[in-house]
Amino acid sequence: MGIDFSSVSHSLRSTSGGAFKLSHLHEVLAAALGYKSYAAYKASTEEASLFDGAQHIVTDGELLAKRMATLGHADPESADAMEDAIKRAFQTRLPNVKVHSDLDDLKSEIYADVVDAIENSGSYSGEIAMTNAYGGDFDVEMEEVCPIQTYQKEWTLSASGTSTLEQDPDNVYHGHVIDVTARVVFQKLGRRVLGEMDVDEVGAGIQEDLPEEDPTES
Repeated sequence: MGIDFSSVSHSLRSTSGGAFKLSHLHEVLAAALGYKSYAAYKASTEEASLFDGAQHIVTDGELLAKRMATLGHADPESADAMEDAIKRAFQTRLPNVKVHSDLDDLKSEIYADVVDAIENSGSYSGEIAMTNAYGGDFDVEMEEVCPIQTYQKEWTLSASGTSTLEQDPDNVYHGHVIDVTARVVFQKLGRRVLGEMDVDEVGAGIQEDLPEEDPTES
């Protein structure tokens, strides 16, 4: 039997300390998942029936705080405590799911995997082979192509940045910075629920920046 909304809300009753009605927990959980009400969540065609395939969940803290306020809990501390309780409720049922409070948290979580995929791509390997450099210090940023709450089958981040290499001074200089790009694609299982991640369309190119001449040598 899979893990569904009801399973998580019952766990939330425990992780939130048992001080909330189950109907209120349904409302705040729906808000964390990006819906203004539990009724709207139930009516949605975006949500998978089960959370079993979920890899990442990015909660909507602003909407959660607003829903908490309408339920009589307007102080920020209550909203923060509920957001933490929701995270623990999901992880009680689905230990491998990562629950993030915002997109920056998600990006930090996946950063190493995205860089690893770029570094192991044929595009990047081909470019580094044309230099007399080695290593690779990556500086990559990721931006949403569309907001995460957009109704679509996939959610995409556009990754771009550089890899700075170490140059061997005894070898001819052929560049030490590689520009890199990639597409980071998640399967969407809900408005703010993400499944498997894939990194594709990796691009790489050596920056054409020859080292400046030493004026003492001219």
